Amino acid sequence: MPDKKYNKPARPFELWNIGNYETVYWQEKQDEYLAFMLKLYQAQPLTGFRYLHGRKSERAVHIGPLNAPVTMEEVEKVVIECRANNFNKADVLGWEWSYEVNELAKQLAKKNGVDLRLVQIPSVNEIKSSLVGFDLQLLKVPDQVVEKELTKYIKFPEVAYLEIEIKTNRNEVILKITDFQLAPTAELAEIASKVKDSRELIDYWAVDWDYKGDTFHNQWQSFRTKKNPRVDYEAEHKYEVGGEYQIMVKVVDVFGNDTNKVLKVEVK
Repeated sequence: MPDKKYNKPARPFELWNIGNYETVYWQEKQDEYLAFMLKLYQAQPLTGFRYLHGRKSERAVHIGPLNAPVTMEEVEKVVIECRANNFNKADVLGWEWSYEVNELAKQLAKKNGVDLRLVQIPSVNEIKSSLVGFDLQLLKVPDQVVEKELTKYIKFPEVAYLEIEIKTNRNEVILKITDFQLAPTAELAEIASKVKDSRELIDYWAVDWDYKGDTFHNQWQSFRTKKNPRVDYEAEHKYEVGGEYQIMVKVVDVFGNDTNKVLKVEVK
């Protein structure tokens, strides 16, 4: 229904939590952060290692930083430590991912004899929503609630393969999603025959054109509708001031899983 004041229909919008007390707290208490994430991932803590924080069955586990993307350099250090300590399988968990950390990271690990999985940490808001009904604050959740209740609802999906082509022309940047592949799951198998282009698995994506490494600002978005059941695969932006910028891309697939990528561009 058109808005009486502006005579235009209301546009879809999304709410973003612009600050989580928990992440600020964890920044100063890394031990508590790592311990909580390992419990949530149902992994056992490891000691005596620099980059291997835990172990889940036969797989070593590394927890990525809170407010920075996991980089190739970080992955390399995990792989080296795995090789030096006879781990041939590893899970690297991250909130955000540098652009090159994808198939390239897996190829590097495979060459070194390590079976690598890149795993997306769910958002703090998603974790909090699982506490509804418990009347508990995230930082005061007893261990038994984490292990017996939270882990029932929290998913750690394997990171999707997201390929983005970047073109620059002076102060203009064009991003194009050229490929999007999900890790095989039973859910995906049910709809795979209906999907002609794997990018049709994208439900929504958004861009922060000047990402500062903390809060994500949704400055552009494209989402599926009933009339148009596919997103736009290209996004354009013009910068008013030249320089080097970080761009953060958030992609949500049709199953509700996030894939977050951080890109770097230089414009004139």
